[in-house]
Amino acid sequence: MTELKGMSYAELRALLEETEAALASKRTEELKVLADGYAKKLQMGGFSIAEGIEALKPYLPAKAAKAPSAPGDERKAKYANPADPTQTWVGLGKPPQWFRDQIANGRAREDMQIP
Repeated sequence: MTELKGMSYAELRALLEETEAALASKRTEELKVLADGYAKKLQMGGFSIAEGIEALKPYLPAKAAKAPSAPGDERKAKYANPADPTQTWVGLGKPPQWFRDQIANGRAREDMQIP
C-alpha cells in the first residue's frame, strides 16, 4: 500500500482521481454482472425483462408527496372577463384566452381588474 503521509497534495489528488475512476469502473462492471444474472434468471423462469422491471418497482423509493397547500392559500382573482365575470384570472402564468382576446381588441389590462 502506498504511504499516504509522504505524498504531496498533487500526488494525493492524482491518487484520489485514479481511485474514483477505478471505483466507478468497478461499480459499472459489477452492476452489469448482476443485471446479466438477473436477466438470465428471468428468461429461465419464462419471464420477460419488462416483467422483471415491473416486479422491481415496489423496491424503488417512493416519490415525495407534495405538501397540501394551507387553507386560505388560494390566490385571489385579480382580473375578470367583462363579457363573463365568472371567468377570472389571478394574474400569474400564461393569460387565459379570454384575457388575450380582450387585450387584442384594445381593452386595457386595468379595465379588467377586479376592484
